[in-house]
Amino acid sequence: MTSSAMASQTRGLHRGAHRALFPQVRTVRPPVAPAPVDRELVHRAQLHDVLPTKLTRHDDTNFTVSARRPHDHRLFMTADGRYTASFVLETIRQTTLLVSHAELGVPLGHHFVMWDMGHRLDAQLPAFCTPSEGLTLDVEVTDLRRRGAVPSGVALEMKIRAAGHSVGAGSIRFNITSPAAYTRIRGSLPTSGTPALAAALPDPVDPPAVHHVQACDVVLAAADRPGRWQLRADPTNTLFFDRVNDHIPAMVLVEAAQQAAGLLVPRGRFIPLSSRMNFSRYVELDQPCWIEAHQDTTEDGTTTVRVTGHQNEQLAFVIEFADTTAR
Repeated sequence: MTSSAMASQTRGLHRGAHRALFPQVRTVRPPVAPAPVDRELVHRAQLHDVLPTKLTRHDDTNFTVSARRPHDHRLFMTADGRYTASFVLETIRQTTLLVSHAELGVPLGHHFVMWDMGHRLDAQLPAFCTPSEGLTLDVEVTDLRRRGAVPSGVALEMKIRAAGHSVGAGSIRFNITSPAAYTRIRGSLPTSGTPALAAALPDPVDPPAVHHVQACDVVLAAADRPGRWQLRADPTNTLFFDRVNDHIPAMVLVEAAQQAAGLLVPRGRFIPLSSRMNFSRYVELDQPCWIEAHQDTTEDGTTTVRVTGHQNEQLAFVIEFADTTAR
């Protein structure tokens, strides 16, 4: 064998040995979380608060919305990694806004007046998921009223899936008003941009008592008797007020009800698996609103909490939670 042939064979052996000793490693990229939809379509100013990632139209009344599950969020997750009822309800709310603007013809800038909302989960959502795993909501428009070309009232029913399996359901009913009509109804009122509102806030209950760290996330202040609190909503907290508003947003009232239920139920954090709620009037920013909660236990052992809000001695909302895991 010539020296050049031997050198070639040696190089071949070396290449083979290199492949055997150091096999080529294929890089596995972790799944990337889907990008959220346009913030304007779900009325959120902060991108990290946007939950829907995709909207699919099936026909005039049926749609599918994909939504992400955040791994770390002050209002949507507990300290031990469980998802709160606020997360599911906010997903339902944002899904409603997305479908209404993108598919039902509601112009941006119109106002949504919520009347009813609720949810049901068959079990608590798993605490951990990869960035690509989220919720899927199959949406059906069950009632649609129009004033001209623009919807004036809508009701939606939703089936909730996770990892391809049915995990629960949701519903919502609301009216829609134009900016001009809203101004005629509401007139000139104080807004969340008024500095005096933040200065007049009563002291919050102890944040750890409602499973929070920051006082600005506490929406209850101690009142004159057990089971009763004064609503407090920090207008500088962008989780609650990410845009100027002339009333307390409904999702702040949901958080108040959750916190009240958690204070009332003695065994750990109350994580409702279902809810029913009705909003009968606006809760104004500059007037005291009183929150009351009452606990009951049904024959099957389900713990229920009924939370009411009164302002100027008039009922503003009723939120009922149920949690079979609290017993």
